Amino acid sequence: MQGRRLSDPAQREDTKKLKTAEDPSKKAIQHDGEACAKWCKLQQDGTSWLDETKIKSMLSPKDLQDINWMGNVIRGRVLNARVYPLIFETTLPDAPDVVRFRTLSFFVELLRDSGSGSKYAYLTSEQQRVVAVGVRDLYIADLAGLLSVSEKSILRGMVNIITSSSDEQDFGGLSISPHLSKSRPIVKFIENLDDKIGGEESELFAQVMQIPRLFAVFVSPADLSYHNFENIIPIDAWFESKLPQLQCSNIDLEATNVGQILSEYEIFSCRLQGAALGLLKDLSALDLYVTPLNQNTRGGKRFIFHSALLSTALTKTLECSNILDKLAGGQLRTSFEFVNYVFRCNTFNPDDSHFQNHLDTPYYDGSRSQISKYTMLIFLTGGCNKPVLRIEDVSLCEVEEFGCVIFDQKYEHEGWPFLDGRKVFIRTELVFKDENLTHDSKISALFSEACYMTGQGMFDQELSTYANECFERANSLHWAVEKAASQPPVYFIKQFLGVQFVTNGYRYWFLKSDEVQVKEYALVAVLDYFNCKIGSRSFHSLVTSTKIQRKFDSLDEIWSCFDSSWSQGTTGFRDIKQCGLESIIKKEPTTPMKWRFEDWDGDAEEIEEYEEDGDGCCPFHSFPMFNPWKNSMVMEAHDLCSKYALNKLFGAPILILDGKIAINKTNIEIVGDKINFLRNENGTPLPRINFAACWGDESPAEYVVVGDEIPAPALFIPPLSLNECPHGYQLTLDFFRNDWMVEVDDERTIFLPEISELPENRTAFQDKVTELEERLENLFS
Repeated sequence: MQGRRLSDPAQREDTKKLKTAEDPSKKAIQHDGEACAKWCKLQQDGTSWLDETKIKSMLSPKDLQDINWMGNVIRGRVLNARVYPLIFETTLPDAPDVVRFRTLSFFVELLRDSGSGSKYAYLTSEQQRVVAVGVRDLYIADLAGLLSVSEKSILRGMVNIITSSSDEQDFGGLSISPHLSKSRPIVKFIENLDDKIGGEESELFAQVMQIPRLFAVFVSPADLSYHNFENIIPIDAWFESKLPQLQCSNIDLEATNVGQILSEYEIFSCRLQGAALGLLKDLSALDLYVTPLNQNTRGGKRFIFHSALLSTALTKTLECSNILDKLAGGQLRTSFEFVNYVFRCNTFNPDDSHFQNHLDTPYYDGSRSQISKYTMLIFLTGGCNKPVLRIEDVSLCEVEEFGCVIFDQKYEHEGWPFLDGRKVFIRTELVFKDENLTHDSKISALFSEACYMTGQGMFDQELSTYANECFERANSLHWAVEKAASQPPVYFIKQFLGVQFVTNGYRYWFLKSDEVQVKEYALVAVLDYFNCKIGSRSFHSLVTSTKIQRKFDSLDEIWSCFDSSWSQGTTGFRDIKQCGLESIIKKEPTTPMKWRFEDWDGDAEEIEEYEEDGDGCCPFHSFPMFNPWKNSMVMEAHDLCSKYALNKLFGAPILILDGKIAINKTNIEIVGDKINFLRNENGTPLPRINFAACWGDESPAEYVVVGDEIPAPALFIPPLSLNECPHGYQLTLDFFRNDWMVEVDDERTIFLPEISELPENRTAFQDKVTELEERLENLFS
């Protein structure tokens, strides 16, 4: 059964107890006048009615038919994340706290007291959880456009009151929470979260889709960097689940009414037809829209999704039409590759701000000589404004439902909401082969700076505007148009432990020091750029920063801006070779031997022949006193797994040990003016082991289980460029060449083997290794 019951307050150390309902899942429903959540009703026969246009349910049919439990859900007597949004305006005076503390009337009480904050501060953690669940449901209702003006005001106020939650989890380099709060205001969607963190841990994370199984999580802006800004949702499974309703296996579309809007501009229009258009309408109705990070210039809401099916369908649609014959006078037909498989679905209400004038960032893959040259907009609703869309000097004042506009990406453009009704459109782009592509470091520098400043400027309007200008200047350079900067460049002077550095997100400057090697500086730059997790904290949270805005005419001016009062120290990094990694592998049991009498039906005399710490023959002959630590074959398997783990540990350029950074300088190599982070995973696979037949169906390897996990961030990145100067080092991080696949996994861990007397209750090391590294197959036979 889905749902979460609050723990017994009598067993808590909190001084203030939570008044809960009496066994709500079993108590028979009584018509006692209790208020239900908005858009829900408890009917005379005890069944629950939900307004399905407003209330979403991710419950199984069996759960929905459980009359008592569903009645308690809609009356607020249990916390859950599979039926939402449940909004309670008020409740009876003697209602349990699990209901009362998430009513709008109680929220108003908290807001009246928000000056001192004492009322919320004195709530127990269980009571604060109830409040947070109520605010989460308000937020979900707001995403769906269900809140009144006063309710939106309550939501804004409550977000500022809620503090961090005990329900937070670390996942994928982010600290995720099931609740919205001032410190975790950004929503992301994660697929199969319950499988990844466990069913119990995921109980309060709202599931927003069945296919794919998406869960809403809330994260801190401080944890974000360019590699996890965007939340790209895989949507093909959803399409596949819907296609049978159309009695077809593919998305089939046709482009009609193809024309060029003005002969002097590369702007074209067409209209899509086909039964699959209903799928696109359904897609646009999904509750996945979020406010973009650059909301001050972009307006509206959007979600980003990945679909190979839609890409293939639109590619076929264009190839079967005469649109490609019209682009650039037909010169690009033979070089057309595909429609990009990453899409943005945007929505604007009439009172939303407009999408400001901008250039689109082209898709670019230098290794395959591919670049996008045309943007494609598919309007899923029709409407008008003066104008709806302006491309260069061309104004479109009306668009029709399922109409498409395709235009050259060198054109600046901007859009406005409809005067009436929602404006919804999907944006993608047409990708072409171009053998003449070259890498422009100026574009990389501006784009890298823009990405970095976006992360730094989450709550800084001026910095956000500067980042947007960097994006626009980078995009214009793709079309050989160089825009002048309207303001001086932005730099940050940062301090991390004993190290001071200056950066603009593309270049990093460090003063020379007898205490710190350049390899350590390189690692500091990478950790800062990707905002990697160090233990439970993001790198940026460990750094102090000062923003400066000025134009440097020479390197000497950069060196002079370092704080002269700063006493240069060390990074605090430990050397992996001096960390005694061998000692973290367990080589002997740390707890007494556990005899397994619960599964044994022999005579007491039979165990007298065994030593007190058991026997090492095998589970068959030594049961119930088998001690795997005394078995030579188990120890052989353990030794092999230990060597594997140590190879992995020594092959990593960085480990996090007890929340501190350990650096492997041998895996950071300097060759000329390049600094390489070597990716040496594990050497050779472990050999097969042939075991004695007396083991029967069991294997000695099953007694080698997963023990501790050592954080070892994976850094698969291009080389850093090194320029040594008289005063210090200049490092350049050019991560946008696109002939490199940049991969940063700051949540990667290396598993350590351990021997267990009860392996059936633990994860076998060989299973986890196979799951982690596909190339390590058939580890044991």
